[in-house]
Amino acid sequence: MNTYIIIGAPGQGKSPWIRRFIQDKRCLVFDIQNEYGQRTKYAGQQPVGLSDNCRSSGAFRSRYTGGDVMEFISIASKKRDTIVVFEEATAFFEGKTHKDVRRFLINRFHSGNVSLFVFHSINSVPPRFMETCNYVVLFKTLDEYDTVYRKYSRLAQAFDHLQDAPDGEFLIFKMI
Repeated sequence: MNTYIIIGAPGQGKSPWIRRFIQDKRCLVFDIQNEYGQRTKYAGQQPVGLSDNCRSSGAFRSRYTGGDVMEFISIASKKRDTIVVFEEATAFFEGKTHKDVRRFLINRFHSGNVSLFVFHSINSVPPRFMETCNYVVLFKTLDEYDTVYRKYSRLAQAFDHLQDAPDGEFLIFKMI
């Protein structure tokens, strides 16, 4: 199944995009900022209302609010045909990518899971990981153009375009 990398600075619309993507679908969210439960991050938003019962095999729409990334991977690895959202994805790629994270990504074809990894900057996405994703959803970021061009030249033109675009605008790229 597909892997999406969602990249954007805070307040650019990543969470609303994800909310629409997971709406009424089987999902599991690494909800470290506690924004997919009964409360909202911004005034005027409707709560997503995901269950805290993520460990149950029958949990249709749930979230994990603990901070243990390996426990989340363990729970996510047992899910099938589920959209798995990795909010604050940099926590999963600190230093060398853990073997359980790599195994989760490799097994996505057998599990039927769709993965969404959320980053705040282009520069924080590991190059090897970028090579394995299917789609990049790019919002405005605070990266430097030269850094983006050197690291991911394929995204440089879109990055440059979005800097002058209204907040909330995004572009989607098919990678592989």
